[in-house]
Amino acid sequence: MNLNKTLIAIAIAFTFNAHAYDNYSLFSDGIDQNLVTANLSRLVKLTKGDEVKSAYVYDDNGRITQRDYTDSTFDYTYNSDGTIKSARALMKRNPNSFIKHTKENFISEYIYDSEGKVIREDKKVFNDLDTNFEGVPKATYQIMYLYNNTGQLTTRDQVLQNGELGVNLKVNYTYYDNGRLKDIQEIKASLESHKNTLLLKYYENGEIKQATQTIFGSGTKTFDIEYVTDLSMIYGVYYVDPLKEWKVDMDFFGLAFHPIKKLTETAGDVITSYDYTYQNDDSDFLADTLSLKVVSKHYKFNNEYKMTNQP
Repeated sequence: MNLNKTLIAIAIAFTFNAHAYDNYSLFSDGIDQNLVTANLSRLVKLTKGDEVKSAYVYDDNGRITQRDYTDSTFDYTYNSDGTIKSARALMKRNPNSFIKHTKENFISEYIYDSEGKVIREDKKVFNDLDTNFEGVPKATYQIMYLYNNTGQLTTRDQVLQNGELGVNLKVNYTYYDNGRLKDIQEIKASLESHKNTLLLKYYENGEIKQATQTIFGSGTKTFDIEYVTDLSMIYGVYYVDPLKEWKVDMDFFGLAFHPIKKLTETAGDVITSYDYTYQNDDSDFLADTLSLKVVSKHYKFNNEYKMTNQP
């Protein structure tokens, strides 16, 4: 069966079965969860010609345990209830990698309350040249997660425990009346005037329609997102970062459920568009080939990728 549809390049949802959805991530989504469908297929790797751009490893429960990219590798462990126990990222320092999935080498461990909400993260950050996490961390943090009386995450408070070059950071979250995340504000404790923000707007179904990112000293970018409207194309892909972290520079794709058809990035007078088209050659919901077309004021290119899936 040949279906011409569009693909979200990175990820959509992470859940190993329909009943475990509530605990699949540290951070919730704005999407109507009733629209989520179970899909047992898994993406194993994404290749461009002979080069493997990304590869994915899963445990016996179908949960992702490793995401391996050209620039970095992420590993995850889980508690018995399916919540994230630990996450770590290690950079490869690949000069040919266009996308940077992490800015630091780190190991994080998570502690939860009786309701399954994460309340503390213990994070170790290592030197950028570290290759095995065996050295002494250059900084360690304790990150507290604070909630309002309705259970919404309102603050992440990152406090340096050890290290001279670390940064105390506070991230505040506000919400629309319907409960969807509205605004993320990131503040350095030593420079409260240096604020980074992300403002989100949504379609009626809960997908992100527009994201406006303002980075102190770097100006503002706006991201407009269009999705495939075919309801049968709502599917759960399992290779996303299971943390799905809410941060100012977060991966917008990681919060989507419909395949993204087009993303338009506007920064001043520079507009860059990303168009995703894929071909599905079988009866599952995962693409077998992906075409990416990028057009900007300064450049344009087309890339073709092959997707290898497991049932």
